[in-house]
This record gives sequence, C-alpha cells and structure tokens, in this order.
Amino acid sequence: MVLGVLAAVGCLCAAVTARREMGDTGRYVLSGLNAVAGAALYAYSFLFPVIVVSLLFEGAKPGSLASLLATGSGIIGGTLCLIIAAGERRLAALPCEACGRAHGRSPESRAEQAPVWAFTGAYLAVVGFVARMSVWLNDTIAGRWPSAASKANGISSTAMVVFVVLMSLAGTLLPLALAHRWGRLWPAWSGPLRGRAVPRWLVLSPGLFMGASLTAYFGIAGMTAWIRGEFGGPFLGLVLEMGGYTLWGVGLLAAAASYFALTRPPCQQIVTGRG
Repeated sequence: MVLGVLAAVGCLCAAVTARREMGDTGRYVLSGLNAVAGAALYAYSFLFPVIVVSLLFEGAKPGSLASLLATGSGIIGGTLCLIIAAGERRLAALPCEACGRAHGRSPESRAEQAPVWAFTGAYLAVVGFVARMSVWLNDTIAGRWPSAASKANGISSTAMVVFVVLMSLAGTLLPLALAHRWGRLWPAWSGPLRGRAVPRWLVLSPGLFMGASLTAYFGIAGMTAWIRGEFGGPFLGLVLEMGGYTLWGVGLLAAAASYFALTRPPCQQIVTGRG
C-alpha cells in the first residue's frame, strides 16, 4: 500500500506540473521520486516472471491469477513511474521541444555507435548467462536436471527444452542485439530488410522484461534471502547461479537503456531543416 501511494503521489505531481513552469531542481526531485517508486514496485513484484512461467508451463493453480494481477499491476505501475522519471529528467536538461533530446549530448539516429557502457553491459550479461548455464550443465551431467519436482508436476521434456532454448537466446542474442548496430538496423545478410529499422519493441520489450525480472528476483530478493541464510547449497554453485543471474539482469538493463535512447524517432526539426 505504501509503495502504491508513493507511486500515485509521484505520478500525480508530474501530471499537475506537466504544463507549468518549474525549475530544474523541482524536475530532478520529481524524477527521483518516481524513479524510487518505480524501482520499489519492480522489487515488490519480483515474482511476476516466475508466475508467468508457472502459468505457461504448469497451468493455473489456486491463487495464481490473483498473484498475477497483483504483481502484474506492480510491473505496469513501476514501468509508468520509470517512464515519468525519465521524462522529468529530460525536461530538467532543457531538451528539444520537438523530440525531447538534448542535442549534442543525446544520440540522433539508430546508425550511431552505442556507448562503451552499453557494450560492457551486453557482454557482462553474456558472462552472467554462461555462469548460470555452467551450473545447469553440471546438474544435467550429474542427472539432477530435470529435477524431481519438475517431473512430479508433469512438465514435459519438450517444454523444458523450449525453456532452455529461450533462455539461451535471452542470454546471447538479446544482449548483443541491444548493443550492436545490427539490433537496430537489419544487417546486410537479411536480404530485402537490409538497412531498414528493426521494430523497436521487438528487441527492447524482452530486454527490459528479462533485465528487470532477473535483477529484482535474483539480484534483490535472492541475494537478500541468501545473506539471511534462508537457503543453502554449494558455495561455488550459488555464486555462479545467483551472481550469474544478477549480472545477466543488470547487463540487460544497461544495454536496454542505450537501445532506448538510440532508437528514438528522429528529430522532426532536424529532418525538416535538412529537407
């Protein structure tokens, strides 16, 4: 309830001041308030991806739909708060009225090179994925995967294979697409699509979803539970699994932030001026 009220206050303040003159300090305060509310709602709703996967592979159970509604609302509210926070920060930076960019400091087109920190995040995400999958590979060789619980719940081997394939794509292709130019403009080998813009949300949506989910579930909730001693196991395996997931999520969020900036529509004032 406290998080919901905090988010509502932040959003309402932004709505009230949207068409009013406001100093840079006030905009930064509003940006910070909504950023905190959005991040807190994301952390609160860390079970959302688990509930979604559970519904897809195991079907509905008592209380699962209510949990989906509660956590899904938190994810939606958190996303809106973060969007507002980013908008307030842009307003404080005196952006262009036509496109919202701070010209000279913001990327102008998809063709520009992603910053170093975006590549760093993308490749750290791949490293995190490899670390996590090393534990899975060890469990598979030792005969501990699929687990007894998965077999008892009736999860088919086909579903497990599909799950691993999707995870592999999210740990390799997705972070690299978020950072490299071919994730924003179709590469030469794509034939008739060559040079065309890749649909923005085709790459950005899974990047944000996976990044936020892994960071909240494993980086915040999981690490907290581990520190409190709520679960145990081989130390190296936990480091590779929990640390890998966390690195994977944080890296995806960093790369997604760069992708979001690089794929904004071109400034109409600049396009008109060139025309």
